[in-house]
Amino acid sequence: MSVDGVPPWLIKAFRNRVDDLGQRMNSHPRNKKAWKQASVLFELLQKTFSGEQRQMFSEWEDHLALQESIEKEEMYVRGFLDGFHMYACLDELIGQMPISERFGKSDNPHN
Repeated sequence: MSVDGVPPWLIKAFRNRVDDLGQRMNSHPRNKKAWKQASVLFELLQKTFSGEQRQMFSEWEDHLALQESIEKEEMYVRGFLDGFHMYACLDELIGQMPISERFGKSDNPHN
C-alpha cells in the first residue's frame, strides 16, 4: 500500500497493528459464532461447485479480500493521521487561549 506522504516504516507499523486487531477480533468469543456460521455456509456452497467453479470462486474471493484489506488499511492510516492532525490543531488553538480560559475555566462568574 502507498499512502501519499506516509513513510514506509509507519505503514509497516499500521499493517502490524491491523493484523493484530484482526486476529483478536477473529478469536473473540462474540465473533466465533458468526465465523463458524460463515464456515458452515461456505462448505455447503463449495459442495455445489464444480472444480472449475471452485477455482474461479477462490480467485474471486482472494482478489476481493486483498482489495478490501488494502482499502481498510488505508482508511486506518488516514483515520490515524486525521486524528493526529486534529489533535495538533486543537493543541495549537488551546496554546493560543489565555490560561484562565483553558479547559472550561474562566474568570467570568457567568460561565
